[in-house]
Amino acid sequence: MPATLLVLKLGGSLLESGRLTAVLDIVAKRKRPVIVVPGGGRFADQVRDAQAANGFDDASAHRLALFAMHQMANVIASRSRHFAPAATKEEIGMAGVNGLVPVWLPSTMAGADPTIPKSWDMTSDSLAAWLAGEVGAKDVALVKSCTVDPAATLDDVTATGIIDPLFRDYVKKLNLSWSVIGEGDGAALARLVAASSEQD
Repeated sequence: MPATLLVLKLGGSLLESGRLTAVLDIVAKRKRPVIVVPGGGRFADQVRDAQAANGFDDASAHRLALFAMHQMANVIASRSRHFAPAATKEEIGMAGVNGLVPVWLPSTMAGADPTIPKSWDMTSDSLAAWLAGEVGAKDVALVKSCTVDPAATLDDVTATGIIDPLFRDYVKKLNLSWSVIGEGDGAALARLVAASSEQD
């Protein structure tokens, strides 16, 4: 069976926790096509702080948060030669053709969709699920820097705030296979990026 595409969100907190390089090393050894969606991390936190201090609206904060993800994408690309920033479907495809893992720059595609909520409920978690729908992927995974119970349901990780409030809606709407990988679950991540299909 042909390898299935995985959309993989890497939390911005991986940089602060010191896990980013180790995670990128695992993803670089993928056996299936992977698109990385970067979290905003400390760059998004700066947008939150600026909004609190200056009072600009959520739509403006949303646009700035997308560019926070761009900053994280460039950090990822600078950490490993196996990754390349990509803004469009064409650039995503070209990165794959060149043997690289595309790291999504969201403002072009997400910025063109008026249906995407412009609020802090729509974080890089939900954008990863949204992107899966856009590129025809059926698998989406989120890598976090907190402990995640492998038995937790989608409702569980939503209720505890591990994922954003809208991720569940996109997963159900798009009928996606999902997973949340927490701290210390490097083996689970390695299995996920090595799998060729949902049946593996």
